[in-house]
Amino acid sequence: MVPIALFMIGVACAEETSRAAEAAIDEAQAAVERAAAEHALWTSAEDALRRARSALQDGNAPLAIDLARIAQKHSKLGIAQKSYPLFR
Repeated sequence: MVPIALFMIGVACAEETSRAAEAAIDEAQAAVERAAAEHALWTSAEDALRRARSALQDGNAPLAIDLARIAQKHSKLGIAQKSYPLFR
C-alpha cells in the first residue's frame, strides 16, 4: 500500500507536468503561427503540434512536451530557411 503522502506528491507532480505541457503547446502554437505568417511553415511543425495536443489529451504530458519542442524547432527552422539562397 502506498502512503497517502507519496500518492499526493505523485498527483502534484503529474499536475505540474501537465501544466508544463500546456505551456509548451502554447509556445509551439505561437511559433507555428509565426512561421505561417511568414509563409515558412513546415508541415512537420504542424504535425508535431497536432500530435502534442493529442498526447496531452491522452494523458502523456512528457510526450506532449517533446512534440511541442519539435514543433517549435521546425517552425524556427522554416523561418531560418527563408534566408538561405535559392540556388548555389
